[in-house]
Amino acid sequence: MKTITSLLLLALPLALSHQAQAVEFKPVDSAFVQQSSALGVTQDNWDHGAHAAATFPNAYRFTPHMDIPLPANGKFREWSHRSQALLQLTGYDLDGEHSLEVLLRDRLKNHSMVVLNKGVLVHQHFWNGYGAEQTHLQMSVTKSFTSLLASIAVAQGKLDMDRGIIHYLPELKGTGFEDATVQEVADMRSGIGVTFSEGKLWDDRMTEAQDWNGDSKYPDMRGVIDYAMTLDNHRPIGKVYDYLDVNTELLGKVVEKVQGQALAQLLESQIWSKIGAEQPAKWMSNRKGEVVASGGLNMTTRDLAKVGEIIANKGVNQQGERVIPAEFIDSLFQGDDKVRFAWQQGKESALATGWYKDQFRVLDIKGHKFIAMVGIHGQILVIEPESQTVVAMNSGFGDMEPPRMAILIFHQIIPAILDKLAQDKV
Repeated sequence: MKTITSLLLLALPLALSHQAQAVEFKPVDSAFVQQSSALGVTQDNWDHGAHAAATFPNAYRFTPHMDIPLPANGKFREWSHRSQALLQLTGYDLDGEHSLEVLLRDRLKNHSMVVLNKGVLVHQHFWNGYGAEQTHLQMSVTKSFTSLLASIAVAQGKLDMDRGIIHYLPELKGTGFEDATVQEVADMRSGIGVTFSEGKLWDDRMTEAQDWNGDSKYPDMRGVIDYAMTLDNHRPIGKVYDYLDVNTELLGKVVEKVQGQALAQLLESQIWSKIGAEQPAKWMSNRKGEVVASGGLNMTTRDLAKVGEIIANKGVNQQGERVIPAEFIDSLFQGDDKVRFAWQQGKESALATGWYKDQFRVLDIKGHKFIAMVGIHGQILVIEPESQTVVAMNSGFGDMEPPRMAILIFHQIIPAILDKLAQDKV
């Protein structure tokens, strides 16, 4: 059902480039959950890597979610197409050289990939019974979208990243976040301590508060703020890059506070209505509609590539409209001494030269410097600004961020694609 505001906007002349659409809360798809449970896949275990090939394209059906519609008049031009034989390129796994097709399809359990170069579609494939119109869980790629919304609030003068987070969320006084700035939270340098649940890279108490696996089993955990208030500081603030979901969740809460709107509505009005999206997005939430800012977005791989295209184009869409602040993109790519030092203290420095800033990685590998948005089971958006190349992919790798997966993607597949496109000068 559309809100009164969106109905009024729809009555305005079509000269407006974008018209706000109502974001709608959707409950758990009970029929789908029942159907899945007959095969042993339940709300308790749908997110296990063993089920990813089937569940990730349908993840939003296991939880409540916010449905983010297409704009009323947001049709953009189609990409021109010039096919490149990228799957015939080769890279190395532990047993030797293989084609990218083997590495992606058989070794990484890739579901789809879309590659753009200077606004031209040079490759796309969809495997695993997956189509161009199918959404896919983006996992931690979502973090970067939360940060993009923060960057817009900064550009509007509503958010100061150098202020303490308690300036915006005073309820965090007395917790481990009390002395951290919003920037330190956004850079994963908050110093907060989290004990992961067995076999996972997160604390079940937080995901329970988000109804990620059904109704919460913790009556005192009804939202991420409830969870954050239980945490203490375990590291020097600002000094160590320590990748923790709760930082992103709080960044999202700050954005909602300064904007006076929910993240899902902000995504619709500030980004989704301006990228030429082809399909609605789904943002998984708890029963209250509080979205999972660190990992709950579902979108198509083509739409993910459209976001990458805007970043590659310095924040401007096909219609010449500013979507993402140019200063934010420049700041990401330049980094600073603080994030470089913090990266060196973290475990990912063993895999690549780079840094983590504002919920994005910037990596320098084999002569290519690129921005990377990364999800735990092989959800990837890479943007190389120099060549204006975008690589969007979605996968269902069975393990959670093993070094081999990162090495195959970032040291073998991505450089092979970027080298090929540079050589052919598409």
